[in-house]
Amino acid sequence: MKKVEKGEFGYLAYKKSRNMIKTIIAFAVVLVIFIIGFIIWKSKNNYLTMLAVVLVLPAAKFAVSYFVLIPHKNCDEELKSAIEERKGELNSVYDLVVSNKQKPVGIMAAVISDNQILAYTSAAKADKNLFETSVKEFLKNEKLTCAVLLYKDKDTYLEKVKNAALNFDVSKENSLDRKKYITDALLRMSM
Repeated sequence: MKKVEKGEFGYLAYKKSRNMIKTIIAFAVVLVIFIIGFIIWKSKNNYLTMLAVVLVLPAAKFAVSYFVLIPHKNCDEELKSAIEERKGELNSVYDLVVSNKQKPVGIMAAVISDNQILAYTSAAKADKNLFETSVKEFLKNEKLTCAVLLYKDKDTYLEKVKNAALNFDVSKENSLDRKKYITDALLRMSM
C-alpha cells in the first residue's frame, strides 16, 4: 500500500484502510494474549489476562480513529479533475476530516488562496457554520486570517473556485507564502 500524504487525493481511503488494519491487528494481539494465558493456566485469572485487558485501550484508540473516518466520503476523480482545471495558481487539498471541539467535518476538497479557503462537501448533514467558525478560530490562533466558506453544491463551488483563481494576484508581495501558511494550518487541523 503506497503511502498517501495528508491533503493528497486518495488520503481518506488510505487512512481508512490503514486504521482498519491497525484495529484488526491490535484486537488480534489482545485475543492471542488472552488465549495463551487461558491455555497455560487453564483459567482466565492470570497475568496475561491482565495484560490483554490493558492492551484493549490502545486497540480501542485505533478502533475509534477508524470509526471516526467511516461516515466521510472520498473525493471522486471527476471532481478532482474539475478543480484542477479551474484552480490556476491556488493550492488544493483533498479528502480531509477537519477536527473541532464538537464533531469532525469531512471535506472532499478545499482550494486555498492568500485570503480565503473554499471547501466542498457532498454531505447534506455537514454543519457549515461549525466548520467555518472552527477553521477561522484555528487560523486566528495561528495568527492568520482569511474567509472560510463551505459549499454543498458542486456547481456553485466550482464557479467560486474559478472566480478565486481569476482574482488571485501572484505578483502581490507575500501572497504565495501566505497561501502556503494557510494550507499548512488547514492540514494541521485535519485528522
